[in-house]
Amino acid sequence: MSTGDTDSADQWDGVAAEELARRWGVPRVHLYQRVGSTNDVARELAESGAAHGTAVLAEEQVAGRGRGGRGWQSPPGLGLWLSLVVRGWQREEIAMLPLLVGLATAEALDRFAAPGAVRIKWPNDLLLGDRKLCGILCEAVWESAAPGFVIAGIGINLLQQPEDFHPEIRATATSLAQAAGQPPRRVDVAGEVVTGVLAAVSVPVREFDPGRLAELASRDALRGREVIVTAGTQPVAGTALGIAPDGALLVRSAPGALRRIRSGSVRLLSSESG
Repeated sequence: MSTGDTDSADQWDGVAAEELARRWGVPRVHLYQRVGSTNDVARELAESGAAHGTAVLAEEQVAGRGRGGRGWQSPPGLGLWLSLVVRGWQREEIAMLPLLVGLATAEALDRFAAPGAVRIKWPNDLLLGDRKLCGILCEAVWESAAPGFVIAGIGINLLQQPEDFHPEIRATATSLAQAAGQPPRRVDVAGEVVTGVLAAVSVPVREFDPGRLAELASRDALRGREVIVTAGTQPVAGTALGIAPDGALLVRSAPGALRRIRSGSVRLLSSESG
């Protein structure tokens, strides 16, 4: 879609774009009432030269998506539907971005939920309990050998009550309002997330340092649990043993072999979520 097909907005949660950019220390914030996908809008802006840290926020997405093309419900006024332009990362580094963005987002949400309560479900979901709170979608764009950019999409359920979720996901989704008992201000959540994520991605990395790896392990929602990982044509079943420094999921399969999985989707054998 073209950015010309979107419905722009002057404010988000009562604050003007220029003021949000000033508060968050970003070059520019683009606000929309309604878009297909904030990632698509951010990509067009980046292709036109938008700087690192440029943010796109929408009240509603009508074609929001998660990993693998799955739909992401983005109703008006109830969540944080955000995309950030990330520059300066090379091809061999970007595999780290979804987990890095997820960890920074989880840490940012500690202010609004019990500290450490937000957990990471490899590779790109955040959970409260075993219910999905947030999805991360990082999409890279490259032009031959030239450095490109990555769009980091973050969708967080903030104000939804159970009846706001589609019946198909009502049992597997949650929001900060449900978990915390008191609705957070969306603009406060957005500020913590934007500044936290941009600080985390300011320096490209190929491995987690010991501190980040320990924090990731403390939030790992899969460690020690029986999982099925869809990676390539053959699903891998086994016990999740944690996340390696390079972001790979470690799975001990039934025959005893240790598998290192760099990309794929995971389903808990004890849950229908994810």
